[in-house]
Amino acid sequence: QWRNKAVVDSYEPGSTFKTASILVALDDGVVDTTEIVDTGNGVLMMHGSAMRDHNWARGGYQKISLPRILGVSSNIGVSYIIDQKYGDNPRKFVEGLYRVGIGEPLDLEIPGYQPPIIRYPNKENWWKTTLPWMSIGYETQIAPINTLAFYNAIANNGKMMKPYLIEPHEV
Repeated sequence: QWRNKAVVDSYEPGSTFKTASILVALDDGVVDTTEIVDTGNGVLMMHGSAMRDHNWARGGYQKISLPRILGVSSNIGVSYIIDQKYGDNPRKFVEGLYRVGIGEPLDLEIPGYQPPIIRYPNKENWWKTTLPWMSIGYETQIAPINTLAFYNAIANNGKMMKPYLIEPHEV
């Protein structure tokens, strides 16, 4: 049985999601490219849990700019920005994710397609750590085809297009 994991399986997208988080913050005007974040020694306690950058054992990045945060894929940089700018209103951040297209279903006519699952803040499934962890690609479920469509929209000057899949031909 053939199974297209790019459309049928949803995963936590991890670092590929950081671009969407920063795009929301830029789009909302709560940051600009001159933003500096002190990522310290690579470990930051956030709401009682340790957020780590991949180089924490080597001492972290210290103070870095927004472009560098994305360039080195800093967990602390992205999660700190999103937590600081949207911690009092996480719904605005989540709505921004839908606005930039990462949370929108693609309405693909493929059996088993799984639309993104990005939850809204509520009392039953939202904790203080949800927002910072969500901002770096955890606590969401997204099929790889949705991540691809999001990045294609960036390459297409912001225009999201429904992916078209064709039937493979034998050679």
